[in-house]
Amino acid sequence: MTDTLHCDVLIVGGGMVGATLAVALGELGLEVIIAEAHSGAGEQSTSFDSRVTALANASQRVLQGLALWPAVAKQAEPITSIHVSERGRFGFSRIAAEEEGVAALGYTLENRVLGQALQDRLAAIPGVRLLASARVARLALQMDHAAVTIQRNEGHTHVRARLVIGADGAASTVRDLLGISRTVHDYGQTALIANITTSEPHRGRAFERFTPSGPLALLPLSRERCGLVWTLSHGAAPGIAGLDDNPFREALQAQFGQRLGAILRVGQRFSYPLRLVRSQTLTGRRCVLMGNAANSLHPVAGQGFNLALRDVAALAELLADRTGTPDFDPGDPALLARYVAWRQRDQRTATWFTHGLVKLFTHPARAIGLARNLGLVAVDVLPGAKAQLARQAMGLSGRLPRLLRGAGLNQ
Repeated sequence: MTDTLHCDVLIVGGGMVGATLAVALGELGLEVIIAEAHSGAGEQSTSFDSRVTALANASQRVLQGLALWPAVAKQAEPITSIHVSERGRFGFSRIAAEEEGVAALGYTLENRVLGQALQDRLAAIPGVRLLASARVARLALQMDHAAVTIQRNEGHTHVRARLVIGADGAASTVRDLLGISRTVHDYGQTALIANITTSEPHRGRAFERFTPSGPLALLPLSRERCGLVWTLSHGAAPGIAGLDDNPFREALQAQFGQRLGAILRVGQRFSYPLRLVRSQTLTGRRCVLMGNAANSLHPVAGQGFNLALRDVAALAELLADRTGTPDFDPGDPALLARYVAWRQRDQRTATWFTHGLVKLFTHPARAIGLARNLGLVAVDVLPGAKAQLARQAMGLSGRLPRLLRGAGLNQ
């Protein structure tokens, strides 16, 4: 079966980034099609092992501005402080929400909760259509539209869109079809993730602890759980991941220490390799790359999804300012150029902030180690340095779109 669909914006990739952008553009009255490779909504389990996303303070404002926050707020866990330290050294830095004048530095939220809220919201927006089991097979760029051929179970669907969004991950098909090159840096590390419980309540505290193998993060979760992100070398990760629960808890306790007392329970473990993937450019003719298709970052400091939401907010604002005008064209090259000019600096900053942290805290030189330790002390005692680090962590640096300032798209 072959048919042809028309839309203002085709979003390739229906994950959290693509779905959030679809909500924003659908609320502007644009005709949006989401092409999602998977067949359905995905796992909706409420188990102990649900995956979790750390939302920066600014990202919570984006969800609030899109009227998504009320649906997830009761299940979001506030991050009231962030404690940064290095194993084997005395220096540390602590950022507290109270000192920064905010209710929370950020929030943790199970992916299934945010995913369900997005699906429910999209189903209620008339101008948004989802194509499941849909993979882009061909992309032809014309002066006034993009002609996209999508392979589905029942055959091909042809879509004529004025703007295409590639939100289809680090191995982006859209980026490949556009001929946009990418740079890849393999960190030689694997992220091991799991949910754990400890003998002491977390009280909203998040921990980022740097070890010789890489950063180890514990994030506060609902129901007095913590989310673990443990960075290990490729060689060590399989052995640690395959340990029985008791030896695993002992190994983790030795690396993290007693800041939350004894580690009592460990849920199912997942792992994935860590690479920095950067696209050479963010846009092509009538196309924009977003999320991991544009920048796939190391998870240290939790920048990736939060950076993508800032991109969503900026592009949505630029489109909102032009929607309804006689010459409105979502794929206008001048509009896309303004998007690139706006977002490049923040993307570079987030990329090199995370990359620099990983390189700095894995450097073996003794002098570098001493400098790191003194740096943590300096950040903790110098108000200006701590405030800047806090704004970076909360996603509030640089030029902020309206959604990040707590306003709606049309305000």
